[in-house]
Amino acid sequence: MTDNISAHTETLMASTFVDSYPAIPTLSYNEFGVPIVFTDHCGTWEGQAMRIDKLGNLIDTHSVRVRIDIEGNQYVQTNTVRIDTPREITAQYFGEFIEGKLVFPLTDEVYTLGGEKATHFSGIAWAVTDNMILYSGSRTLGDVPTHYNELITVVNANHRVRTTQLYENLAYKLVTAIDEFRVS
Repeated sequence: MTDNISAHTETLMASTFVDSYPAIPTLSYNEFGVPIVFTDHCGTWEGQAMRIDKLGNLIDTHSVRVRIDIEGNQYVQTNTVRIDTPREITAQYFGEFIEGKLVFPLTDEVYTLGGEKATHFSGIAWAVTDNMILYSGSRTLGDVPTHYNELITVVNANHRVRTTQLYENLAYKLVTAIDEFRVS
């Protein structure tokens, strides 16, 4: 009897899923095994980042610029935060695509959106669909270990949106919303 109920439940769930999503998204890759959604991010993006605390209050807003370059399976990202302020900082991050995932090896050369230097940075990003990336990273700021998850969506060829959840010592601290437009 239990097997019949399980089979019926699976059939019902599959039917509901198919009705809601006519096809499971597939991922497209280039000749180097890099998901196309990553190559669609190549170029320079500029926009505004808003940091919001866990109560929904705006902490601050910053102008940001991100330059992304991919050659073969090598990835370079150049971030400029707090543009046109005395605290403007530019930093580069180097990654490599391994089995279709972007891997950032451990480094101490990382800066936060607020311009603070952090250490022990590493991360991994993977394609969810041909227009969406999920990124997970960690770093230490002072003596505080931080972790963050970011969803990056290509809205169209010239617009993308990033949303980041930040945790300190495993406790949720803030969310950052970044609205960016391609400038080159």
